[in-house]
Amino acid sequence: MCNLLSCSLHQLVINTKLQIGKMAEKKDNNNHNKNNTSFTSAIAVSQMSIRNIPRRYILPLPHRPTLITDHKQQHCFSTRASLPIIDLSSLDDPLLRSRIVDQVSLACEEFGFFQGDECNKSTNTKCFVQVTNHGIPVSFTKDALDVAKEFFDLPNETKMRIASADIHKPVRYGTSLNHIKDKVQYWRDFIKHYSHPISTWVDSWPSDPPTYK
Repeated sequence: MCNLLSCSLHQLVINTKLQIGKMAEKKDNNNHNKNNTSFTSAIAVSQMSIRNIPRRYILPLPHRPTLITDHKQQHCFSTRASLPIIDLSSLDDPLLRSRIVDQVSLACEEFGFFQGDECNKSTNTKCFVQVTNHGIPVSFTKDALDVAKEFFDLPNETKMRIASADIHKPVRYGTSLNHIKDKVQYWRDFIKHYSHPISTWVDSWPSDPPTYK
């Protein structure tokens, strides 16, 4: 039998050891996650014989975009989520340049992506127009999309050669935004690489497919 003081001290020692053990385990898990590059891509999930979307891709109700349906276009975003149209033709005008820059900055913060005005010309589907008069030939954007498709169609083991959990890597293949930290994953795979100046970075770009560079 131990007195109250010795029992309390004994219990304190046990609790401290347990807490230290949990902290060490958490640290090991964090180190493992930091170096962990394995993941199941959105492409791989789409090719599985599953009937329901995995829970890790399902946003909580308050975070889901608002959709409306009308007779002209099925499943379009509501007006509060509509994309702005940015006309870059005035970018060289000293009086208008700052306004265009602010529009681009706001679009990056609010939406995070751009789509050119050539989309309606190259496809028969309706799409949002966000950037007009950008001066990039349609052939350039088509070639970029074609080679991107070639890359994502490669075998998984080929793409995983440049997979990394380090968001600071200059060339990185991944899924979602950060597959380790994301509580809800985005249904997307990506390849990210630096490109300016191109002479500095082009040699680090993927060698597969050969047309990528």
